[in-house]
Amino acid sequence: MSQNTLFAFFKKVDTPSKRKKELHCLNNRAVENENTPVEANSIPPKTPTVGTPQTRTSRAMAKSDSPNSTPKSSAKTSKSDTPFARKQNSFNKEDGKKRKPLKPANGEKPKKRARLEEHDTDDWAEELPSSEEEDVDSGDDYIPPGDGSEKGHDSSDSEPEGDVEMEPEPPTENDDDDEDIAESPVKKSRRAPRHSRSAILKTPTTQEESGSSQSTEVGIPPQWLHLTLNFVTEPRDSERRPRSHPDYDYTTLYVPPDYLNKATPGMRQWWVIKSRHFDTVLFFKVGKFYELYHMDAVIGVEQLGLTFMKGEWAHSGFPEIALQRNMEALVQKGYRCARVEQTETPTMMEERCKKSGKTSKYDKVVRREVCQISSKGLQLCGSMEASGTSYLLAVRQKGKRFGVCLVDTSVARLHVGEFEEDHQLSCLRTLVSQFTPVEALLERTCHNDVKLIVEAIGAKIIVDRNRMTPEQCLTMIREGNYFKEKEYPIGLKTLLSEDDPLMSTPRKGCELAVQSLAAILDSLKEALLLEDVLTMGDVEPIQFKYESGSSQYLPKVMILDSVALTNLEIFQNSCGSSEGSLLSTINFCSTPFGLRELKKWLLAPSCIADVIESRWDAVGDLMSNNSVAKKVQERLRKIPDMDKMLARIHSLSLKKGNHPDSRAIIYNSELFAKKKIEEFIEVLQGFQDSLLICDVFKEVNLKSSLLKSVVTKQENGGQFPDLQDALDFFERAFDQKKALKEGKITPVAGVDAEFDDATEQVNKIKDELDEHLKLQIKHFGTKVTYTGTGRTAYQLEVPETAASKADPSKHIFKGQRKGFRRYSTAESERFCAKLLEAQDAREAAGKDMMRRIFVAFDERRPLWKKAIECLCVLDCLLSLALYGLNAGGSVCRPKIVSAANDTKPMMRIKNGSHPCLLKVLGANKLIANDFALGIQEKGRCNGSSVALLTGPNMGGKSTLMRQVGLLAVLAQLGAWVPADEMEFSLVDRVFTRLGASDHITLGESTFLVELLETSAAFKHGSRHSLLLLDELGRGTATHDGASIAYAVLNRLVGHEMRTLFSTHYHELASDVRDVFLGHMAYVVEREDEVVFLYKFVEGNCEKSFGFNAARLAGVSPKLIEQSLEKAQEFENQSKLLQKFARYMTLDSER
Repeated sequence: MSQNTLFAFFKKVDTPSKRKKELHCLNNRAVENENTPVEANSIPPKTPTVGTPQTRTSRAMAKSDSPNSTPKSSAKTSKSDTPFARKQNSFNKEDGKKRKPLKPANGEKPKKRARLEEHDTDDWAEELPSSEEEDVDSGDDYIPPGDGSEKGHDSSDSEPEGDVEMEPEPPTENDDDDEDIAESPVKKSRRAPRHSRSAILKTPTTQEESGSSQSTEVGIPPQWLHLTLNFVTEPRDSERRPRSHPDYDYTTLYVPPDYLNKATPGMRQWWVIKSRHFDTVLFFKVGKFYELYHMDAVIGVEQLGLTFMKGEWAHSGFPEIALQRNMEALVQKGYRCARVEQTETPTMMEERCKKSGKTSKYDKVVRREVCQISSKGLQLCGSMEASGTSYLLAVRQKGKRFGVCLVDTSVARLHVGEFEEDHQLSCLRTLVSQFTPVEALLERTCHNDVKLIVEAIGAKIIVDRNRMTPEQCLTMIREGNYFKEKEYPIGLKTLLSEDDPLMSTPRKGCELAVQSLAAILDSLKEALLLEDVLTMGDVEPIQFKYESGSSQYLPKVMILDSVALTNLEIFQNSCGSSEGSLLSTINFCSTPFGLRELKKWLLAPSCIADVIESRWDAVGDLMSNNSVAKKVQERLRKIPDMDKMLARIHSLSLKKGNHPDSRAIIYNSELFAKKKIEEFIEVLQGFQDSLLICDVFKEVNLKSSLLKSVVTKQENGGQFPDLQDALDFFERAFDQKKALKEGKITPVAGVDAEFDDATEQVNKIKDELDEHLKLQIKHFGTKVTYTGTGRTAYQLEVPETAASKADPSKHIFKGQRKGFRRYSTAESERFCAKLLEAQDAREAAGKDMMRRIFVAFDERRPLWKKAIECLCVLDCLLSLALYGLNAGGSVCRPKIVSAANDTKPMMRIKNGSHPCLLKVLGANKLIANDFALGIQEKGRCNGSSVALLTGPNMGGKSTLMRQVGLLAVLAQLGAWVPADEMEFSLVDRVFTRLGASDHITLGESTFLVELLETSAAFKHGSRHSLLLLDELGRGTATHDGASIAYAVLNRLVGHEMRTLFSTHYHELASDVRDVFLGHMAYVVEREDEVVFLYKFVEGNCEKSFGFNAARLAGVSPKLIEQSLEKAQEFENQSKLLQKFARYMTLDSER
């Protein structure tokens, strides 16, 4: 059997073979007796082997009922399998009589069945009228007819699936289901009947599992067809390079031309599209269903819970309405998905064939095009799948310089910049930690360290194959006219050379940034999202600045690098969960866009005293007005994700004439239109609710200028824009209830000029027709009316008694009925033609009305964005206030102490608590601590900027260090802190060396990680920085570690950098001067049993009590005893060495 028989859609039915006659008889007998057709598999075929054509079989494919369907009748023979046969209402071709469906004894109608029959050598198109064919071409895969190429013109056929018919054109109210059937590349069965288990097929997971000679269940093939195809099992890319080739392109697949030429048109079409998107799951539109074939079908069944259809190849699918749910489900699982739509009806296909003169089976199919490609980093504008961000990162490197670009397509926002990197790639690490991209475009030649950094956060690496130069990229942006008459976004203008008026040359030092931007734009173009994102004009610069040995990321803010974010557990705990992190502790945001803003605040706490003070004031106001805060929180929760909705409405407002989506044939278009209108009305209501929020604060006496500005309208001196006029416009523009019911927007007069002009023209012509009728009434001297519809509308209906007055030169006789005659005049025909034309224009304007309403909304985007900015600030302040009210203990407003050049930076905390632990444990279970640096305070600090912290294992040293760092972050964020008092000088950067861990994926040992984190403080730290060093030197030999710890501590004494240095090297307390000695208090009971007090007190702790930790860990007493003996031996040797050293020192002095 040839390969094209494997993918047969329908075949020209000739004289049945002996095997088919047997199957026919068996099926009829089964219908009469058991209401279940005998499967073709019950007549055992020869088992196929890989690469060997399968023996000709006739395979029955069971149709399964949809959950709410009623079983349809009739057991059919193979001759009645096609839509053509169904259109004949099951007439017997031999005697011309209608064949009645057989009923079983129980009176129930047998389940409707469809059979997949093999393709004979005859052309399948000979049997079907052209109106029954479908097909396409695919988005960027489209090849216009007439170019001599048939590569993109394939056909597909299928029987209807389940109780929903596969229709080639959008249905109307009078459509008959059986008359509107589109064909699929594979004949489908219904989904599995509820009473039948045989149609629920298992997934062959490997060739060994699926290649058994006998299936264990009916309908399961010995092996899926795609696993027998050599070009699939041993793939080559479009350039015929194998996977072992260094330049292998995994996104493409070479499909042999002879295989394509033998395949049926529809399956040939699928393979052509798949060959260009081999790494993508294709949601292939057939009528009202999206179908998945071969390897895609296996993914659909395993990941989405779909059901396999019966047949040699894997095949599954789902209704049109379930697209968004299923596509987003696969995207969130890490798959790349493409939506392939029909962009032509059978009628349009026939017209195309007539015009082009091409009538081959590859031409006589409706076109399909790729209309959408989605992945985690390339989601539709306005995607609501996740409340957070989903960044796609592109990196370009040249030596130590890096260009980076990030895009979040859900809000249509770009970030771009270029910087000089250090040996540890600190800036890139920080960038990746802050934006946490989900996908990254990296060149194949990219440095391995860059790949490891990206992989460490779980981002998927995509090979960047874009070869666009910076000049080509900027030229493409200019020629695309994406910003119309508006100015270039500031983030883009900073990349342009001032010497080039054509804006096609990058600024010196920005070439790599533009190259990374080009890579992002190329991906957006492939995903058909380029216009959606760029026309938003939201491009923000990423700034990296280096000054006098210290680094500042985003000026005027505290720097939290990747190490600090990880060690302080700002966004995630050590287990990778958000539970117990600082963000989860203070997050009381009511809106998704507010939460995103709070994350921005956390990434870069302010270093401007006035900004911090204004936030403290606002938080204090909200905390003192608890009832108002709760009322505002309730109103904010009703507001949708406005930031994403702005991007979505902007996308829907674009007139994408060349986008394949504008040609897509959508069967549930009314339902989708209703969804768009519903979302639009929801956004309008959200902005209306925001005005009510402002009204809540009218009666509140606010002390905070910041809070007052964001909740006061601009007309009253605040920042919140006056939205009422704009909202009133849309409220009056159309009947919202009617629009939701009908799925279309009909504007009132004065809203849309184009629709008004079309309506006015219709009314004007009707007035002319009325005037013409008056003249005719005067002429005939009796009552004359208009009659007729469509092209025959507005004919004059004259009583027979007055018909004799008709002027043959003016009145043209058209017909008559009893007592009346109908005439037309040249004027009435002219008016009728003009009226039909005007009505068509009004209808066309009405069809585009929804988009133009969205345009009107998008034109006011600056107004909406300003309102969202105010709501973001309000939501963040409210979150900090609610945290203060629910912190688990008392909170205080910190105080900023200026640290001028002659003043040492300081920090003083009284009864402070770890914010995350306090919320979980409560004040009764958590020990509060006093702490100070840089000031003279008895029992707390001796004025030194360095505190040496010792104490027993598990005594709370690391917790205290994290507490100090988190309180500094929390204070500069604008929150009140869990303490009785807190005074501090502003911190420009927090450096941390906490815990013991290696970076295996980056090739960094534990000790190297310690040194890298420590060296960063010396390279980039300033007198305003905060340094937390926990047990430096633990990752190497004792003497090496102690020596390094001594050298570092001794160096820090000469700086004014506030430092908390914990250690188990107790000799440091006596070796290093001018540090404050403190330890975590404890009580030793009998036999070295230690009770931890978790209190920071003055003085040095000479022992670490490691054996106590060993007891707690369950180490055997015998081992502990042996360890104690050895420890005593080491201690005695150490004392002897110290005595010898002192003796030698005294001897040399003599």
